[in-house]
Amino acid sequence: MNSEKLNLYLERLDEVFQHMARRLHAELAQSMVSGITMSQFVVLKKLNEKGRVTVSEVAEELNVSLSAITALADRLYKAGLVERRRDEQDRRLVWLALTGEGEKIVSACRKTRLKVVGKYFEQLPEEDVERLIQIYEKILTLMKAESQ
Repeated sequence: MNSEKLNLYLERLDEVFQHMARRLHAELAQSMVSGITMSQFVVLKKLNEKGRVTVSEVAEELNVSLSAITALADRLYKAGLVERRRDEQDRRLVWLALTGEGEKIVSACRKTRLKVVGKYFEQLPEEDVERLIQIYEKILTLMKAESQ
């Protein structure tokens, strides 16, 4: 593909992606369980997937500062959604895990998020959704390889 044509595709893709991301972000933010921010949900979801993780692991996986995750974890702890435990062998390490209430919040948020995204994607043919996932997974693989 020539560079001129590629630039036209990239400009159009950028424009479409921005509009779609803004719209989905706004709808997903509105569908969150009351009092839970998008950032908090991302951390809760990560804990749900991994079980228990250290604060530093969460910061590294999400590419945010340790202080940001620590502050966010403090709010989640005060809300009763996560528990914090110091490592027995290395007291500098703090482990995070979901509480029962945290698990309920993740489940509720996931259900509402699927409804929001589903209302658009369920209108597409299954092959289009599968292909879109394949393309996004390829791009994500490229991004991960570049950051290593």
